[in-house]
Amino acid sequence: TRVYEDRLNEEPDKIFVAEKQLGNLIKTHFPNSGNVAIADPLVWGDFRDAADILVKSETPYAEPRTYEDMGTWEQVRPILDNVLEMYNVENPPMHLVLFNDALAHLLRVHRILRLTRGMALLIGIGGSGKQSLTKLATYTAGYKLFEITLSRGYGDDQLREDLKSLYTQTIKQPMSFLFTDAHVVEEGFLEYINNILTVGMVPALFGDDEKEPLLGVIRAKARGEGVQENAMWAYA
Repeated sequence: TRVYEDRLNEEPDKIFVAEKQLGNLIKTHFPNSGNVAIADPLVWGDFRDAADILVKSETPYAEPRTYEDMGTWEQVRPILDNVLEMYNVENPPMHLVLFNDALAHLLRVHRILRLTRGMALLIGIGGSGKQSLTKLATYTAGYKLFEITLSRGYGDDQLREDLKSLYTQTIKQPMSFLFTDAHVVEEGFLEYINNILTVGMVPALFGDDEKEPLLGVIRAKARGEGVQENAMWAYA
């Protein structure tokens, strides 16, 4: 049910799908395990060992993780409180209280980030924790966070340079790109974001001479997967 509920905003819609539709179907077809399948809360994730992985591994994003039933909020909270403490040691501290709703949103963002090319539009009033939870979810996943830094005269050229830096880092390890409404200095910036979301790349961002160093990072892996040289950039 969480797969469908993640896409619903209104509580009546969630209740209708989870209890009246999917709940009844599951109980009918799987009577022996139906109650377990529709438990509330239904908390799944791959971060049970996140703290150990972050401490012991130099490439935490690449470590195998088991996507599993995490139990209840009471069982999940100590795990993520520990990760938050580790984050605060390594980064500017975030004074977060991980109450149930915050945990639910954190898990959604983390689940999305762990997907290949996962993306999310977070909507809410200012100060509700959208950026903080994104930063914590990124850290939990073992990824790095990338944000643009606005300055006087920041425009199209500066954004393109920042996007080059983002892609240069992304080709080496997974990154989370946090782009807020405050970053939309020019309307044209949204066209770049649209390209990233739809095709994964900004057209003509890199010149031919700039592509080769990036291709060198992934060429061996791409060839091992049977990718031809003329398709190398699309693979990257």
